[in-house]
Amino acid sequence: MSPPSWPPSLSPVLESHLLSLSSDYALSHGLVLRPPASAPNPPSTTSSIHAPYALVPTPFPRTLFAQAKELQPLYNALYAHVTVDEPFLERVLGGAVSKVDEFQGKLLEIWKVVRKEGIKQPLHLGLFRSDYLIHSPAGTEVGKEEIKQVEFNTISSSFGALATKVGEMHRYLQKSASYPIHSLLSLENLPINNALKGLAAGLAAGHKAYGVSSAKILFVVQDNERNAFDQRALEWELEESHGVSILRLPFSSLHTYTTLSPTTNALLITPPHSPPDAPPTEISVIYFRSGYTPTDYPSQTQWDLRLLLERSTAIKCPTIALQLAGAKKVQQVLASPGEINGFLNKGNTTSTLEPKPTSALTPTDAAKLLTSFTGIYPLDTTPEGLKALHTALTTPEKFVLKPQREGGGNNIYRGDIPGFLNELEAKDVGKEDGEPRGREGYILMDLIEPPVNQIGLMVKAGEDTAREADIVSELGVYGVALFKEREGGEGGAEILVNETVGHLLRTKGRESDEGGVAVGFSVIDSPLLV
Repeated sequence: MSPPSWPPSLSPVLESHLLSLSSDYALSHGLVLRPPASAPNPPSTTSSIHAPYALVPTPFPRTLFAQAKELQPLYNALYAHVTVDEPFLERVLGGAVSKVDEFQGKLLEIWKVVRKEGIKQPLHLGLFRSDYLIHSPAGTEVGKEEIKQVEFNTISSSFGALATKVGEMHRYLQKSASYPIHSLLSLENLPINNALKGLAAGLAAGHKAYGVSSAKILFVVQDNERNAFDQRALEWELEESHGVSILRLPFSSLHTYTTLSPTTNALLITPPHSPPDAPPTEISVIYFRSGYTPTDYPSQTQWDLRLLLERSTAIKCPTIALQLAGAKKVQQVLASPGEINGFLNKGNTTSTLEPKPTSALTPTDAAKLLTSFTGIYPLDTTPEGLKALHTALTTPEKFVLKPQREGGGNNIYRGDIPGFLNELEAKDVGKEDGEPRGREGYILMDLIEPPVNQIGLMVKAGEDTAREADIVSELGVYGVALFKEREGGEGGAEILVNETVGHLLRTKGRESDEGGVAVGFSVIDSPLLV
């Protein structure tokens, strides 16, 4: 029997009513962005517009949703073990990648400096998001779809608060009988999303582990941040539910307010709004919502600041090692069975929580992780890399080319790949044999094939109309991990916290290859489990 048609039929009057209800809900519940800037002025700080959202939730297979949730603690543990494995990171990123990608090279340089000096804070805090697409090539039977990982985010995993609010909005519209009657629509099929509370609890766990109750959490943000309210909601949740206060300062000017204690290496901040003669504020956790892209480092000043932050005793979310672990090259290497098996049966937990957080991975865990990978290939000078290069040049329509970047808008798709690779090759002219090639800073990934003829209703930011479109939805699952290197030389991480805390569904028109909400290609959605 074929599934019921979706979305439900809406009369013009009902659609207008839903749009009015949704807009009011969004504006009154903080489901908002700052409006776009009008050059040369920055975005307004006295007005807001509703964030882009789906008017109705999007059907998503219940079994695949459960699988993604089940995978998250395994991924949390895997990336904890990767982060504390210095020889692995050095091998994977210390060669060609760091030589042809200046940004990765500078991150690696700081990592080496703090290791040589001695790590002042052994704890790492990760607020992760693992992103998946449904893989359903032509001819796939209903119920035989798979999920495949797009990427694993270890820094600035955004939209937890706004995703929570979209889910609550969809549940409100269902509870208030605003949606039409439809066989798929029920509260039982609209899962509660605790991403906001869970991510805030993760930051609070880091603060508690630091051990100084009077200290504050530092949010390091970008200038003119339009997505400020996704961050503000975390701040307010920390204050209201955990009694933890925060400071919020832009990365670009943070250096002017920051020092280290000469005796303890504590991070001390004197913000510009401090009262005269107020003592500096000690920082327990540094939460990066910036620092993940080269444009965040316009001068050596920002690199010097990042080194200073890493030298402090504050718990970093993430540390520079954990940020490096999130590189696409690491994902490519981990997709090999031989590599992922090297992280089995490592690590432990000293947590007193029940059930115990996942720590040591088993062969069964590894098999589950491997099934979630799509084909990912190097572009180096190994036989595998040269084969991938030939394939990318001759059948590019099957692939996406990815750099070591976060934030969206950086990938090269399909027919654009050969020309881009040829441009990189032209820049390599004159290099000596053995020097790394520009393409080695990229990985090649099989394109995941989402199901076709999926229709959704998308509302762009600040607009009052819904657009019906053929859509693709990407599921992100949030995780929290607090860990440190296991003592005694036995390898792996000692994991104190390992939790799955919520989810994000981003929906985009099929004609768009990118899925970054903040750069305008998609809407925030919630799953309707089927």
